[in-house]
Amino acid sequence: MDPEDSLDLWRTVVGHLAKERTGKTASPPSLRAQRYSAWMRSHAYLLHEALEEDGLTSSEDIDKGLGALENVFQHDSDDDSDPILRNAVPFPKLQRIRNMIKQPNRENQSDVSSTIRISKRPRENEAVIQEFSRLEKNAKRRRDMTREEPTAVDDIEEPEVDCAILLRRYSESLHQGLRTQWACVCQKCSGLSVGLALPPRKTSCGEGTSFKMFFCVRSFSENALKEAKITVKAVQGKTGKSTSEFANICKSITESLSQSNCLHLLYDGNRFETLRPEPRSFGGYQIPQAVSLSVFFQRQQELRGGSSVLPLQAKRILALILAKALLPFLETPWVQPSFSHSNILFFQPLQYGELPSITKPFLNMEHVALISGNAVGDSGAPADPSISRHMVHPNASVLALGILLCELHYCTPVGLLKNNGMGMGTEDVNASYYASIEILKNLEDDAGVDYYLATKACLQWEYFPAGEQTSFESISVQKLFYQNVIKRLESVLFKLWPLKSQDLSCLDAYENQKCWGEIGRDVLRQQTSNFGSSAKSDQDKAASSPPMSLHFTPPNPVVQMPAQYPSSIPTTTPIARSSTERLYLFDASHQKSSDDDADLADRWMDDLISSLHPHVDAFDAAARPLDTSTKNASDAPKPVKIAILDSGFDPQNPLLRADGHQLDPRIKDARNFVQGRGPFDYQDEIGHGSHTLGTMLKIATCAEIYVAKIASSEAIHHAVKEWDVDIISMSFGIREYNGPMTEAVGLALHSQKLMFAAASNDGANFGRAFPAKYTGVFCIHSTDGNGNPSSFNPTADDKDVNFSLLGEHVRSHWPAGKGGHNDSVRVLSGTSVATPIAAGLAAMILSFVRQQDNGLNADSDKLGPWLKDSHAMDAVLQSMVRQRRGSSRESIYNKIKELKKHMYR
Repeated sequence: MDPEDSLDLWRTVVGHLAKERTGKTASPPSLRAQRYSAWMRSHAYLLHEALEEDGLTSSEDIDKGLGALENVFQHDSDDDSDPILRNAVPFPKLQRIRNMIKQPNRENQSDVSSTIRISKRPRENEAVIQEFSRLEKNAKRRRDMTREEPTAVDDIEEPEVDCAILLRRYSESLHQGLRTQWACVCQKCSGLSVGLALPPRKTSCGEGTSFKMFFCVRSFSENALKEAKITVKAVQGKTGKSTSEFANICKSITESLSQSNCLHLLYDGNRFETLRPEPRSFGGYQIPQAVSLSVFFQRQQELRGGSSVLPLQAKRILALILAKALLPFLETPWVQPSFSHSNILFFQPLQYGELPSITKPFLNMEHVALISGNAVGDSGAPADPSISRHMVHPNASVLALGILLCELHYCTPVGLLKNNGMGMGTEDVNASYYASIEILKNLEDDAGVDYYLATKACLQWEYFPAGEQTSFESISVQKLFYQNVIKRLESVLFKLWPLKSQDLSCLDAYENQKCWGEIGRDVLRQQTSNFGSSAKSDQDKAASSPPMSLHFTPPNPVVQMPAQYPSSIPTTTPIARSSTERLYLFDASHQKSSDDDADLADRWMDDLISSLHPHVDAFDAAARPLDTSTKNASDAPKPVKIAILDSGFDPQNPLLRADGHQLDPRIKDARNFVQGRGPFDYQDEIGHGSHTLGTMLKIATCAEIYVAKIASSEAIHHAVKEWDVDIISMSFGIREYNGPMTEAVGLALHSQKLMFAAASNDGANFGRAFPAKYTGVFCIHSTDGNGNPSSFNPTADDKDVNFSLLGEHVRSHWPAGKGGHNDSVRVLSGTSVATPIAAGLAAMILSFVRQQDNGLNADSDKLGPWLKDSHAMDAVLQSMVRQRRGSSRESIYNKIKELKKHMYR
């Protein structure tokens, strides 16, 4: 029998046995017969699915298998008129079955199950069982042979490998060009995302290639993305005068932001040039939305009952796409050691209503730093000896890919998969490596042999030639990586579906939607609909609003901040720890308070606000000149600037957004100073900072607010030098001496910044914390709504003024979902809750004085500059303890003048 015909016969019959139940008989089958039938169906399915890959290609294997099946099948009718039965053909019953299955006649098709039976005789059944077992053992033996890692690269030509090696050279050249020529002058270029595309199945990439990118221009109040395409072309020598324009990258980005096109740049290895722009591919009718892979991992933690946020096919497609498309970027500056699932983004396509393509992820990274005097590694990236010197794995980015493959199968971060107390932060650079090795032990049973071997090759660097450990840039290493990792992931995809790499590059919208799965589609729609749910009618509104769901440096739940938050946060919550510094937030408690307590605090706040606001113009009114006929906008009183140093804030809180879209205009900027995070990762992961900001906005209606997510003295320096604030509110404290922080506080006071800090919440057990105890800093204690001192206050300092304001049961903003609290408002108590009230009060006093100064002549003795001195503000605040309300603006201003006179007598 022809080998191809035998193979077709085997495939048809085994496939029929795997999916079709045998016909009914007069008497019900015995339990033994049912067991045999079920066993054969399941194993026939496995053999049929593994036919192409598991090596059932020898004629001997096929003939033995067909012989066993020929004896086990029975027919109700043995019609002598059947030409197959009349002629001496091999396996006549099986060939008759094949004819019936492939017969277009529907009646014959329906007769297959009714006329074909599996023999009940044990001898025939045992023969099939033995033969199937033998075939499976042979297939397993062939699979096990692949476990022995190749020690040399196969001589088989792999155009995709060669193209990936060329793409690697282009990517390194482009990165070097961006580092040396992307000089940001707008101070808003915060990062970029480069498209991860499958290498083309051709060798023409030797002439050049193109990279899809998104440049992120990000200020506090605005997030903008500019789609771009950079063509990298190696130009041999001079090619004559160019007709294109030399490109200033920063200027090209900012000038094209308002244009609905794709910025097109050419890089020839020496300089960038601007080319004619191309049509956009992403964004629809609004600003392109990006969804991080982390969002799917977070959703997975919310699912119950063994459900997966992504179907198996989606996870296997992503694994192959990421491994194959990342190969040109591995061990280059594009993929940093901190690379993780949070760096993988999916962008909304141009066609409205379509989902992001699962086969076109983007790699997100920060702004490419300019070359400086720092040490530079071989790859052109700044060397970090503290990481590379202690790493067990020789290639940090390949390790990160292996960890990502582990995480991707379970859709869960490795820190949650292996929660055995091993630190997942930056203290031990090998913690994630050891955690992933533990996970690897179960991966073979959970994910299958090929996926396990591909992951293992990444984690245990099984891509080096035998006996040597050379650079990853070596062509032999990259080819072994392709063979041991990518080819195995391709095998997984082909076995299960079957799909090949070239099939993935041409998925249509329907196939792409199907790949994401039902839960995955819901996640994507929720993320991309957060900003403008309607299409054309909402275009203008969407274009004028900052993206609500886009975070270019998504928070990593296992670094710096806790991934899970208890229902009650301890009284001293550590924000960051190092060998020289321990910072704490003094958020005393989230315990339930009675309605009476909260109402009493609300009345206290209302009384304070009603006594202040009649005397001070609000933010929008204060920004306008008093007499528009004689003054211009520059004559308006300078607004008071307040820096809040806390745990960040939640920009999604609806109480911060006018008409549901625009962020409160009083919030001018926000930055993150926690190590290991991006500068714009100011999302509040605790809730305290959001509460502080809400309180400040309620009181200081006249001020501009700047938010710093704290971790070091850098936040104070930035508030002083960059923001040039007037007032700094600090909700942290230090119990140990810290030189840089002490120096930063001293510099701020020397620069005439008014500083307010929480006393602490440790009661009489400890005294004031630093910086509250620093001379010149206003130390703020807490009271209840009746003015009684709070029990958690430290012992009063009899040598200093102990300013006390409301700090118990204060209602303010809260990031919904944090700490088990799902409302956007929450009640808190603590000296750190009283601190923003005191800082807001000082801001109102300073605003009042500046607004009154604004009506005076230029040569008049103005109080505004004088009140920036801490002693002057101290005197005014002390006088407020004795004074009562009911005075006019003029009389209050005169009283402050009298205070100034008496201070210098």
